[in-house]
Amino acid sequence: MRRVLLTLILCAQSASMSAASGPAVFHTASFGGSRSVSLSLAEGGPARDPAFDFDVVITLSEFDGGGLMLYRDGGRHKASVRCISPAMVRINSADYAIDVSVSPGADWKHDLWAALCTAPVS
Repeated sequence: MRRVLLTLILCAQSASMSAASGPAVFHTASFGGSRSVSLSLAEGGPARDPAFDFDVVITLSEFDGGGLMLYRDGGRHKASVRCISPAMVRINSADYAIDVSVSPGADWKHDLWAALCTAPVS
């Protein structure tokens, strides 16, 4: 039942991302106020590995201080996310434990986990 609910949440997020002007940004890092890098969810779905909840594709974009896009990475950066304890993000074959008590914005892996696993449910 949990997997069905999580799949419905991701589908709702994907639909809202499609309706918006682009992929949903889940993390932004600023570099001296003149440049920033944003990480976005480009696509996702249920995880193939039963130990995880989601498989996603992440995009990376760089912006100048005025919001003009300077660079968009054309790569397809894949990750898997586990919502339940122990919370985890897998990139390639490396597993990263997520400290769920960390404040948003401190770590991109935590922000990816939070974007998928703490979505409001009505």
